[in-house]
Amino acid sequence: MFLQAGLSSEEKIRRAVRAAKLEMEPVYIEVLRQLRPGVRVRQSFSLWLMARDALYHQGIRRGLSPEEAMRQAAERLLNTRNLV
Repeated sequence: MFLQAGLSSEEKIRRAVRAAKLEMEPVYIEVLRQLRPGVRVRQSFSLWLMARDALYHQGIRRGLSPEEAMRQAAERLLNTRNLV
């Protein structure tokens, strides 16, 4: 986890996916695999919005202004260095 500076973005994403799968129940993973592609995209977008909102509220709790909290949340979600 700490020795990832030399990894490609692709390898960081693969590691993040493997870590996420370890935390999920096998039955849930099987259900996700059976979803149609359009449904998967909608689910992914919903999860992205939930993550953005969680990071925004975390920033607010840390004392940031609403604008700064939203900027920081978006930056953290879009920054590949934050992957695993």
